[in-house]
Amino acid sequence: MRTILMSLALLLATSALAIAASPVELYTLNCWGCHQPHAEGIPGTVPRLAHSMGYFLATPEGRVYLVQVPGVANSPLNDEQIVQVLNWLLITFNKDELPKDFKPYSIEEIRKWRPHPLLNVKAARIDLSKRLAAMGYTVAPGL
Repeated sequence: MRTILMSLALLLATSALAIAASPVELYTLNCWGCHQPHAEGIPGTVPRLAHSMGYFLATPEGRVYLVQVPGVANSPLNDEQIVQVLNWLLITFNKDELPKDFKPYSIEEIRKWRPHPLLNVKAARIDLSKRLAAMGYTVAPGL
């Protein structure tokens, strides 16, 4: 019985920490390993988020894309944490790339789009990159 109570207490404490984590902490624990400390990515392997991600918000499809990429759609973070991290990334590393009418992601958007992860991320990114290039925006290359 004591072991069960201790396990339950540990589970509750861990859950409370996860809920209370800041977007910076969530990014550090869940995204930093691949996208790097300043969202610079790994050339040829992991796309750069900094000074690129904000351009995707120039189209409705790009806004959906950022939620449906596997790293977001399949993340262990809950929907509210995804909202926090995406908005933090956009405001912190993409301030100059955001559209003038920028609206932060909402929980409703995450809940709508996240259950439908992209099956062909590369093709979606290439298509969006071409559309954005035609609008004068250059996004970081994908994989």
